[in-house]
Amino acid sequence: MTGNLLMKKRFLIFLACGAALGLLIVSGLSCVSCLSYHESPTGHGLPTMESEFKSYITPECPSVEEALQDILGDPPHELSQAGFDDIRDWVAINIDYESDEQRWGIDDYWQTTEETLSYGTGDCEDFAILLCSLLRAYGIDADRVYVALGLNDEKFGHAFLIEDWYHDGEWRRIESQAPAQLSSWHPRFGPPKLHPDSELDEYEITAAFNDLYYYDESFPWDED
Repeated sequence: MTGNLLMKKRFLIFLACGAALGLLIVSGLSCVSCLSYHESPTGHGLPTMESEFKSYITPECPSVEEALQDILGDPPHELSQAGFDDIRDWVAINIDYESDEQRWGIDDYWQTTEETLSYGTGDCEDFAILLCSLLRAYGIDADRVYVALGLNDEKFGHAFLIEDWYHDGEWRRIESQAPAQLSSWHPRFGPPKLHPDSELDEYEITAAFNDLYYYDESFPWDED
């Protein structure tokens, strides 16, 4: 699974979440409570190893667990589509898009879940990493939800979620920056727009990961 480093690095070079903003209308490496935040970051560079990718997904992070409790109330939480949607909607509503250049002054910087929750901002991989961490904390099995990294025909990169829990075995791609319901996505005036989930098929997935698994060649959904 680690042999496709060239494709992975090519993705990271082109990872430009600004390309995804046209779809939107609404706006570390481990979880440590003493994490320092810097305006000119020296850490959290682009992951290059399988273990580094996995370490960004932190379902046991206290900040993630606290956010999950804010969303769903006190545990235990029973898995449901409504709960899944509540988590997704919370991320879309409570985290605002901000480019790495705006926040960190560099082209690409992968935030920890703590940083994203603390600042309330992030770019596409930060949204996807936070949403995946929350869904894993919620109890979605690791073999059913992943952060996906993809390239389109113009070689623009984007990060989003792919999962097969919601429809019990049917893989679907999720725009992590968008709420679940199409009604939440319609402009107040003017014609309705397609939900951003429908635009994700244009991306060829080059890598996928969560806290336990990493793929960059063959993928679980290719076996179905």
